[in-house]
Amino acid sequence: MHNVLIVDDEPWVAYGITHVIDWNSLGYNVIGEAHDGLTALRIIQEKKPELIISDIRMPGLDGIELLERINLLQLETKVILISGYADFEYAQRALRLGAFDYLLKQVDKEKLTESVARLSELLEQERRAGLRTDQFLDELFEWLEPDNTMTIGRILANKGVETPYPDYRLLSCLYSPQSQAASFSKEGLYEREGVIAVKVRTGQHKLSILLNYDESEYPLHFLNHISDYLLNAQYTGISSLGQVSTPIARLYQESDIAACTAAMHQGAQIISYKQGDLSPDIRKVMLNLEVSIKEQARDGIFGLLDRLCAACREQSLYIDQIAMIYNQIVSIIYKYHGGSTRIAEIEHLHYEHIARYYSSAESLFDRIKSFFGLLTEEEVHIHNVQVEKMLEYIDSRYTEDLLLSAIAKHFKISIGYLSTLIKKETGMTYSDYIMNKRLSMAKDLLGDASLSIHDIVHRVGYKDYFHFNKLFKKQFGITPSKYRKL
Repeated sequence: MHNVLIVDDEPWVAYGITHVIDWNSLGYNVIGEAHDGLTALRIIQEKKPELIISDIRMPGLDGIELLERINLLQLETKVILISGYADFEYAQRALRLGAFDYLLKQVDKEKLTESVARLSELLEQERRAGLRTDQFLDELFEWLEPDNTMTIGRILANKGVETPYPDYRLLSCLYSPQSQAASFSKEGLYEREGVIAVKVRTGQHKLSILLNYDESEYPLHFLNHISDYLLNAQYTGISSLGQVSTPIARLYQESDIAACTAAMHQGAQIISYKQGDLSPDIRKVMLNLEVSIKEQARDGIFGLLDRLCAACREQSLYIDQIAMIYNQIVSIIYKYHGGSTRIAEIEHLHYEHIARYYSSAESLFDRIKSFFGLLTEEEVHIHNVQVEKMLEYIDSRYTEDLLLSAIAKHFKISIGYLSTLIKKETGMTYSDYIMNKRLSMAKDLLGDASLSIHDIVHRVGYKDYFHFNKLFKKQFGITPSKYRKL
């Protein structure tokens, strides 16, 4: 059954729409009525109904504005708008914003039934397409795992894709939410000017493009392709050169590192991957930093962290190199402060997590500095009842983007102490606690065959299919698609 919400500022009109047709026979369950746009938006975010029947003229948030909010939040909810005005301009704007249909008051029973029946057919088509997409993405996820040795040639042969040229590069393109829609609509296989491109979505705002061309004859073809077709990407990472025998995972990791590096430094729009070692100067600073941490020389620690941060920026280090420095520092911290109650505040991170959580090298090193500030912070006693209230607060909102800082502000305690309390009470860090709650919910939802994995990803609070897939496999040892088949 699909869920439908009726929205009209006149209760008698909403009641009439609720009862004008037999919703159950059409496969719908009316979950309620709302009499203003803001209340409707709150219900939509909580319940995520498949269909909204909404009046256009409403106080607070009208039907057009409600549709705009639904689009902005990237919700899958379909909208049928109703207006008492036979105004072609309203209809044009509604359909341009993605409304499924536009009906006039008084609502005609036959027209509403026909519109809802068409929507049911569309939702079934989307469900089937979603299941096929889940299968393809699950395969793609496996191929792009760092330890996967599947070669480019084998993958393309399995998919029946012919690539006549000898050379390959993989590009990772990061897009802003505003520019991604047009770019993502062109996914698939296409050929232009001596370049064959296979283009697929590999993240919420990310496309990966495998280019096939002839490097020796036309070395600039792939660069021309970028300048002609990919300049609307915020950042683009380019892998090294590969052949049919090259594992696609290697090229993907290289392009992803390069793109994340461009995003972190926020300088060059396009970066090519190059493998490199840390300079002797950085290694020397790391040795001095360990001495300062061992001796608890706070000023020395902060000064050396600033030097490392400056080196990351001035030497334009790749994000995997920055991750190496960060994780070495974390290891030193565990070596000399492993017994601290604050140790849960800092943990080893893969470069992908650093790219996800930190917008710059400065913000990453500020995080490390804040940890050393926590070591001197006095803890205050909080009664167990309040700790329970904190966990109840988290449990009621774990599918939302709930920042630890927002919880700390709500309960008027420091972020560090809140994190320590959560670790002490649950045995897990805050991020692990949230992840476990979400993945447990996802495991339950996988039993509902009517939901695609993409639907489940959004319901449990994630936005990136690949990030969710990695977390699920790490937690349960199996991908979501394979778990569903058990």
